[in-house]
Amino acid sequence: MKKFFKVLNLGNKKKKFFKAISLKNTNFSYYKSILIFSSVVFTLILLTFHISSKNVESTFSHNRNLDRFLQTQELYNLKKKETIKIDEIPISKRKSDFILKMLPIVQEVNKKILSKRERIFLIEKRLKTNSLSVLDADSLKRLFREYNVKNNDFKELKSRTDIIPISLTIAQAAIESGWGTSRFALKGNAFFGQKIVGSNGNGIKPIENKNPLVKVRSFNTLKDSVYAYAKNLNTHNAYKKFRQVRREQRSLSQTLDGHYLAKTLKNYSELGKPYITKVQSIIKGNNLGRFDYLEYQSAQR
Repeated sequence: MKKFFKVLNLGNKKKKFFKAISLKNTNFSYYKSILIFSSVVFTLILLTFHISSKNVESTFSHNRNLDRFLQTQELYNLKKKETIKIDEIPISKRKSDFILKMLPIVQEVNKKILSKRERIFLIEKRLKTNSLSVLDADSLKRLFREYNVKNNDFKELKSRTDIIPISLTIAQAAIESGWGTSRFALKGNAFFGQKIVGSNGNGIKPIENKNPLVKVRSFNTLKDSVYAYAKNLNTHNAYKKFRQVRREQRSLSQTLDGHYLAKTLKNYSELGKPYITKVQSIIKGNNLGRFDYLEYQSAQR
């Protein structure tokens, strides 16, 4: 520090120094102008930055509010859709939606039945050649029990283990469930009006039914309902005629025709013949017969 002051105080340099910073010096106004200009520019830059940040914040806030609005609008529209009543949906759309919903499930159930049918023919063949395995014997025993076949009757087992035509299944489901809109269908996946009697078992009580022990059987899934319907037609004594005509169609290598087989289901409803006419009318009116030709020609008859 001593050295510094020494240099400043040497000779005429002291005078020159004070002269440089003197306000009376004409060069000072030039530097002063530059300093003021720089300050103004710097101030403008700061102001611009401040305005820009405010705009960004405002835009972000606007976008956030817009997102909230869109989410609220979407939720409103969703709730609005949910409040649409079934009877407000055009009948043509209800029918097409119902058919599209039923078709893959009926196909899946029929495919499983056909798999069992083919297994039966294979076991019968092995039985004739004395090559039946323990696994085959166990499978056969379970199939006899599942289809309520007595006396190890192979002919009856083959008659019962067969598919239900798609057209017939969908038509009956449409009638019994009001194209999927009935209380039983919506609450309990009851699409075929199958009834149970007794205090036990899952079921829904019909409002108009005076007998508290009679209920419409309910199911966990639509698939369970279709499977129970198929088993009902394949095992109940009331549908023996149905199985007989179906076996005849098989023996003639014919495609199982739901419209034709419907005439055997007089016992399915208390309406009798008018019920058959209604089933056939739905099959024909909605061109359901075309689905029967999609299906399954079992390798063995």
